[in-house]
Amino acid sequence: MTAFTHILCPVDFSDFSRHALDHAVALARQHSARLTALYVVPPVQTTYPAIGLGAYVPYAYTIDDLKEFQRALERFVADVGYPVAAVSVEALVVDEILKRAAELPADLIVMGTHGRSGFDRLLLGSVAERVLAKAPCPVLTIPRRAPDTAPSGPLTFRNVLCPIDFSPSSLAALKYAEGLVTADTQLRVLHVAERLPSWQLVPAVATGAPDDPLVVLQEARKRVHRVVPAAWQRTGQVLEMVTEGDAGDQILDTARAERIDLIVMGAHAGKSGLLGFGSTTHDVLRGATCPVLTLKA
Repeated sequence: MTAFTHILCPVDFSDFSRHALDHAVALARQHSARLTALYVVPPVQTTYPAIGLGAYVPYAYTIDDLKEFQRALERFVADVGYPVAAVSVEALVVDEILKRAAELPADLIVMGTHGRSGFDRLLLGSVAERVLAKAPCPVLTIPRRAPDTAPSGPLTFRNVLCPIDFSPSSLAALKYAEGLVTADTQLRVLHVAERLPSWQLVPAVATGAPDDPLVVLQEARKRVHRVVPAAWQRTGQVLEMVTEGDAGDQILDTARAERIDLIVMGAHAGKSGLLGFGSTTHDVLRGATCPVLTLKA
């Protein structure tokens, strides 16, 4: 079974990061892991007028300011009932999260998908998405609609969904998901076959070509079966699922219908540093109502 030894939880004092912290504490308690809560104070951006630059002194946080940030963080984590290393620092937010994760080293980052603004922040350039694209370890994101968890209790995942597209990242996610399976866990391995556009559908069916949807689904089922270890197949705890349609929609629909409490999926950085797996990872993170664990190959 996968065991965590050091968990990093970036916070910003919002209700959303409190939600993430509760999950991080529950996981840390369950695995007897160390837990670090990180608050990154972004440097002040000073805007100068076009004239009279010398009349404006750049603002900078004082030592007293930084001490107050540290005290605020210590108060934020004080009542969780578990030892938490509280670290506050002035730095670029994403860079500092990635740096701390590498230095600790953390084997899991737990963070919310929303910040203090309350708006849906999983957009291009957001902190959460940039961390996901470059993190040196798996990242567990807690959406605002995820069920509450008590930091004093164990965080158990009984219904786990692992979408795969047979890429190295998704196969790494499958291996990781298998490590989360306990005697009480049901793991669903889902592949979503891309639906052919209508102008290709009729010729494919008529000729029995490899693009025939029935052929595509049959081959997909065989591939899914081959990548699921035989030992897990024999336990009866792994269900192999193949559907067709939009991958993001199908993953979210399956998660809702099957009452999934954790989605484990692969992600990788594209040419511009964006999340790969098409737009699927992005869509799932925006629409999920349960925690989503992403990792790269």
